[in-house]
Amino acid sequence: MRFGYHVGVSGPPVSAIVNGMDSGCETIQFFPGSPQQWGTTPVSDEDAREFAEARRTSGIDPVVLHSIYLINMAAPSKPIYNRSISALSSSLEKADRLGALGVITHIGNHKGEGEDVGLRRIAGAITACFDKEEGESMLLLETTAGAGTSVGNTFEQFGAVFDQAGRPERLGFCLDTCHVFAAGYDIRTAAGIDRMLEEMDRFIGLDRLKVLHMNDTVSELGSHLDRHAHIGQGVIGVDAFRYMVNHDALKDLPSIVELPHEDPDEPDDLQLLRSLVE
Repeated sequence: MRFGYHVGVSGPPVSAIVNGMDSGCETIQFFPGSPQQWGTTPVSDEDAREFAEARRTSGIDPVVLHSIYLINMAAPSKPIYNRSISALSSSLEKADRLGALGVITHIGNHKGEGEDVGLRRIAGAITACFDKEEGESMLLLETTAGAGTSVGNTFEQFGAVFDQAGRPERLGFCLDTCHVFAAGYDIRTAAGIDRMLEEMDRFIGLDRLKVLHMNDTVSELGSHLDRHAHIGQGVIGVDAFRYMVNHDALKDLPSIVELPHEDPDEPDDLQLLRSLVE
């Protein structure tokens, strides 16, 4: 398993590699632009060359982008829906330019229109994204905590999206440990983790799981609250993460910790996770 952080971008894309190296990353995740604004920061030919060279030298692989927070593929609002498709398409293009594995995104909030309606909209948005951006980078749908009318807190919902979108080869999945616990999957024990993976395999297929977000949480089981914590400082606990990093179905996946490690006084989650590998 390769471990890394979500890193900041302070200038051109190559700064993400530099920041990742400074934090001891083997893999990294970063935003394609400001997470609270529409739009994707463009990549020049020189940016792409610098990024590729720095990545080769550092050995950081894979690289993934995380979509901006404004994305809502289930939006009943036509302007928001269309802007979400455009933003995801441009993020996929940027991922291709940088040689990234793909773009991780939360799938959306139906705003009271109903789960079935939301799932159909999401499937349509995925198809539209791939029609607009015919590259190789993947769109990776991330599990959510299930707050309010958001979609993506059960594997059955994801299975419906995959089926309605036709399960294109570029469509994958990102498992966030904090989110699935808040959604009601008890992953504190080996048995609970195995049950979760069995359900995922039944509705989606484990071959579609491409990235892990390794985050502990201070939220209670089934609370639907997204509250990240450092590994071992939350209610999921170190033993669960030890089991996951050594699990045959997970151990070859890239693992991203989303709490930053920008100060020497902050816990080094990567160091802890690496110590759990047997």
